[in-house]
Amino acid sequence: MARIDATIRRLQALTGWRRCGFALLLGVLLAAAQAPLYLWPLAFVALPLLLLLGEAAGNGWRHGLTVYVFAYGYFVAGLYWIGIAFFVDAAQFAWLSPLPVLGLPLLLAAFPAGGLWLARRLGGGGAWSLVLAAAGWTFGEWLRGFVLTGFPWNLLGYVWADHPPAMQAAALVGSHGLGALTFLAAAGLALALRPGSGRRARLAALLLPAGFALVVLAGQLRLVQAPERFVDGVQLRLVQPSIAQTLKWQPELRQKHLEQQIALSRRPAAVPPTHIVWSETAIPYLIDEAGALRQALAQLVPPQGALVAGAIRRRFGDDGGMIVYNSLFALNGAGNVANYYDKLHLVPFGEYLPLRRWLHPLGLDALAAGSVDFTAGESAAPLLLDGLPPARPLICYEAIFPAEIAGAGALRPGLLLNITNDAWFGHSSGPYQHFASARMRAVEQGLPLVRAANNGISAIVDPYGRVIASLGLDATGTVDGPLPAAIAAPLFAVWGDGPAVAAAVLATLVAAMIRRRRIKH
Repeated sequence: MARIDATIRRLQALTGWRRCGFALLLGVLLAAAQAPLYLWPLAFVALPLLLLLGEAAGNGWRHGLTVYVFAYGYFVAGLYWIGIAFFVDAAQFAWLSPLPVLGLPLLLAAFPAGGLWLARRLGGGGAWSLVLAAAGWTFGEWLRGFVLTGFPWNLLGYVWADHPPAMQAAALVGSHGLGALTFLAAAGLALALRPGSGRRARLAALLLPAGFALVVLAGQLRLVQAPERFVDGVQLRLVQPSIAQTLKWQPELRQKHLEQQIALSRRPAAVPPTHIVWSETAIPYLIDEAGALRQALAQLVPPQGALVAGAIRRRFGDDGGMIVYNSLFALNGAGNVANYYDKLHLVPFGEYLPLRRWLHPLGLDALAAGSVDFTAGESAAPLLLDGLPPARPLICYEAIFPAEIAGAGALRPGLLLNITNDAWFGHSSGPYQHFASARMRAVEQGLPLVRAANNGISAIVDPYGRVIASLGLDATGTVDGPLPAAIAAPLFAVWGDGPAVAAAVLATLVAAMIRRRRIKH
């Protein structure tokens, strides 16, 4: 133990750029704990060392800078892939790629860093502030999901997105709560490694990671008692054509791409599908205005089933202006649109240009939308489709928002229907991280996930986060399988993030009161 104490003291003695450089490295290590590597043990290296490094930096600006640099390294390493989308139309957008890769993390880092700094200030230093840091981190991550339309990507809890036993806690406390439990375990390790701590203090601190181990064990027991159940009479086919984004919208290739997806849909199957699902914008035409095309596609629709596919929808406003939506359509066997859904949560700078009046004259534009921004839809009501339980549609980006999946008091869906197109991000970490987010939604809501990607990861996932069938990144083909049955709504589906966020806020307020009392005395 003396050697460990000596090593920790040497790390805590780092100053200036050496401290910042080490903090940056720790942030990169934490990013490696996320998809696709899922090196989750690194979370229990990076976070304890960050807490100990920050403790030595004091309570002022040096501590704030240390945790900010850590968070910046975490987001740069974890979100580098966003820049790849800017090379799809390289002539127009490549010059902007440094902004999301190096600039966006400057904003995102403020949320966890601000939470950790506040916890340090209110905790007044010492052991209590290391534990309180879990509340600060959790509250910062929660805010990140709402401010400026929100971007809750790579939440700490997602380091467990490929580890079903640990994922089960999300059914109770959500991804934010799972992240808080993970941070508490890391804080316990930091306390156990704290130089000068007595034996009893170290053993007491290890109760925190031991408690998290019990949470994982409880998750394993939940899985053992959760047999796979499927919806009678439903057999799915998910189509993944893996069309490169640089080719997807070329006019001379649109018909070829459509025919490719038709051919994949017609492949022989051991069990004939009852429902076929295509990806986001899979149909490169205005399907609701193209009756002849709908009639041709109707030949693919299984009896009493449906073809579900993404496409652009448009209408004209009272002033004659065109309004466009990123939509999901369900076609029945008669070639009619049985139902549709317009995407609610759009991607800033991807599907619309914020402050277009001022930014467009500067040469900026949305990556996907062009001169006409997409418009957000109006309803999140579950879709009623022949032969399927009520489906909550999620188009691409919408799957990353834990709080927006199912509203309290609304008709409870029977599945999450996610269509996406991750071809924008090439062969990178992005598609894997996107799938991790969607997979966590299944556990939180107790609902199966049906996910069809143009390219990315297409999969059928059960309500416990277990992958029933999948097709990997860059693969072309289909995913065939039954639809897992939903389970009773878990606690998170009823209460949402309320308990986890309330606990973080309560811990912070208690810390503030204790600190105030100490100052008075």
